[in-house]
Amino acid sequence: MKQKNRIHNLFKDNKEKDKKYFMPFLVAGDPSTSKFIELILALEPYADILEIGIPFSDPIADGETVQEANLRAFKAGINTDKAIAAIKRIRKNTNKPIVVLTYYNILIQGSNTIEHALDITFGKMKAVGIDGIVIADLPVEEADLALKMAKKYDISIIFIIAPSTTEERLNKILTVADGFLYLISVMGITGARKSIEEITKNTIKKVKRKIRDNFPIFLGFGISTPNHSQTIIKLGADGVIIGSAIIEIIKKNLDNFYLMKKQLINFVSSIKDSITSKSE
Repeated sequence: MKQKNRIHNLFKDNKEKDKKYFMPFLVAGDPSTSKFIELILALEPYADILEIGIPFSDPIADGETVQEANLRAFKAGINTDKAIAAIKRIRKNTNKPIVVLTYYNILIQGSNTIEHALDITFGKMKAVGIDGIVIADLPVEEADLALKMAKKYDISIIFIIAPSTTEERLNKILTVADGFLYLISVMGITGARKSIEEITKNTIKKVKRKIRDNFPIFLGFGISTPNHSQTIIKLGADGVIIGSAIIEIIKKNLDNFYLMKKQLINFVSSIKDSITSKSE
């Protein structure tokens, strides 16, 4: 019997509890495959969903911090197959949902036709226990084949909604949305920022007006402190996504893995506490 999609189970089990969620992001293989696995399992107790980036040579949606993490992973010998193998090892140690962030070009390698390549890739992802996928460069208008394979393998395609997303595109996304919505909190590429822009509030409001059945909204891009996270939740988001601020800690402690791991645990635990706090 196939494992049911853990993202669906997570939200189904907590639908009536007004639960808030935290999804940390790391790049597979950064700073090395073994250390990446150790780090993500150290963060796992504080996460509701784990997001893992599949390294790509031209990550257009990512800022300098995440691009550098991709380069470190490549230098450490990572590739797509090794990233998938690492996720298989992680899956043996957690039953929490795993979402991968990738690019369309990675998904369509290895076959003469795009559909067959997608079939192979989605099959591999299902086999290692991946529950969701963010395809950073795939617009909903061109996603029919990917959606077909996602349905076949019960993997959620998580679509990105930006402040600049048109009403027409938003409506298309909402007709096929599965798992949760990934809102970009600010314009442009990823990266930790010092303040949350007014446009974030407007984006949440715009989407909230249109969603059905309290469909979960996660916010990412630029969130870097517990105060940011708390503010995002108060604005109406159901979950926060943090990557660049986590990867900055890795970057600053490349010569001291013990300190890196300790600081990461302290940081993610503070984020988790901030979104579950009842204080106003």
